[in-house]
Amino acid sequence: MRMGDAADDTAVVDPQCRVIGVEGLRVADSSIFPRITNGNLNAPSIMTGEKAADHILGRTPLPRANDVPFHHEKWQTDQR
Repeated sequence: MRMGDAADDTAVVDPQCRVIGVEGLRVADSSIFPRITNGNLNAPSIMTGEKAADHILGRTPLPRANDVPFHHEKWQTDQR
């Protein structure tokens, strides 16, 4: 199972977590990830559920944030 466009033959759910070809059914877990994640699946799975809930409730998404992550200038020597 993976998420993708309805025209994609390998996709089972659309970007709003709706199962393609089945009305009224959504899947919101890590099985719909287009690529396997390398880390722990807890946080991405929670966010998938949160995003699906926003789609179900009709909430508008938050604006895109292009924030730059903080990097301590002495990261190589401090807190070691």
